[in-house]
Amino acid sequence: MSDQSVEQPISTRVRIVHLADHTGKLQVIFPYESMLDMAAISRLTKRRFDPVANYNIEGDPLIKPNSCSTIIDQSLLESDVIELRSSAQQSYKSYSKDEFSGRFQGPLSRYEKIAIPLSEIAKPVADLSQDPEQMQAALGKFQSMRLQARLEETLEIPPLPASSHRIIQLCSNENAGTDDLCDVISLDPSLSAQVISWASSPYYGVRGEIESVEDAIIRVLGFDMVMNLALGLSMGSAFQLPQNGPRHYEDFWLSAVSHAVLMEELVRKMPSGERPRLGHAYLSGLLHNFGYLAIAVVLPPHFAILSRYIEANAHLPTAVIEMQTLHFTKEQLGAWLLKHWGLPESIYTAVRYSQTEHYHGDHHKLALGLQLCHQLFNDEAPQPSVLQALGLTAEDAKLCHRKVLSSSSELSKMVDLISGAK
Repeated sequence: MSDQSVEQPISTRVRIVHLADHTGKLQVIFPYESMLDMAAISRLTKRRFDPVANYNIEGDPLIKPNSCSTIIDQSLLESDVIELRSSAQQSYKSYSKDEFSGRFQGPLSRYEKIAIPLSEIAKPVADLSQDPEQMQAALGKFQSMRLQARLEETLEIPPLPASSHRIIQLCSNENAGTDDLCDVISLDPSLSAQVISWASSPYYGVRGEIESVEDAIIRVLGFDMVMNLALGLSMGSAFQLPQNGPRHYEDFWLSAVSHAVLMEELVRKMPSGERPRLGHAYLSGLLHNFGYLAIAVVLPPHFAILSRYIEANAHLPTAVIEMQTLHFTKEQLGAWLLKHWGLPESIYTAVRYSQTEHYHGDHHKLALGLQLCHQLFNDEAPQPSVLQALGLTAEDAKLCHRKVLSSSSELSKMVDLISGAK
């Protein structure tokens, strides 16, 4: 017998995406562990394509070879085996390189470099204290003019509403009570109405009418919850939902509210004595994706590009796509903005590390709670390490998730309160 080791064949699973413009359709085939480069497609075709499907994690079905223009990533020429499936309902089948190439011979198919391997995409810096430097370097690539030295001078940051400033000041006052909070919220009649309507929602199932902010605090939501809810609502009113975003983000505020109430449910299930503050959990859920709105407001042209990439690469975590297109993530920008505005450290830290696996730094329970929310809403199995760190069982998490899902109509009405404030 020979002791020489036999080289294992290189096997690559591929993803199929359909693109289209006003003159026709293009099929692209590229490795699953890669990101489709929409800029490369534009350079090669001299056309501006958009994905046909608005958000297709599974990938599109294979169009019969030689019946549609097809571009295949050239890295597949180096694979011995290509794993391909004709539709999401079918299993992957393995083809040798020759078999695969044979299927795509003809004038409508060609090989080009159209994908970026995930191994070549940079990652965010590990510590949030380094975020400003990374974002400043990224913005330097976007700006043709001489850059200002400070991030807040480079970005046109929307002003924080006066009501938000007052609530943040209240957050730092350890002696603040219900009367102080009522006084602050009452200065903004729209905000008062929102808080009262929120507490009156069927989601909380309170008997009798909620007639005042004081009622909402004492009978239903509690001091912390109302303070953080009011802060989130007033901040949300400062940002308009972008019109040119990815089509699956149309339910942005429903996702925000759903994360908020799921965070609330999960914290209630945690062992007493180890729970984060309920109001902070709620607010971190409500603002978990705030960086998405921030990108849309402060970098509109780049946000439009990001949106196309997100739709074309629905199989990838958004942080990977953000790092390739923006060179920082929405969590980095969102956390920096919340810190810049003076929100509590627990909130911006939780948002910053909400996509960071195995995070065990400051305020890790809030960050891991957000990670658990993401897993549940994406129909992923909760990670055992996250559950253990939070003192929860998988059944606890799933029960909380089911409760939130069963209340979707009530939550939609709560979302209307935010939309109505715009």
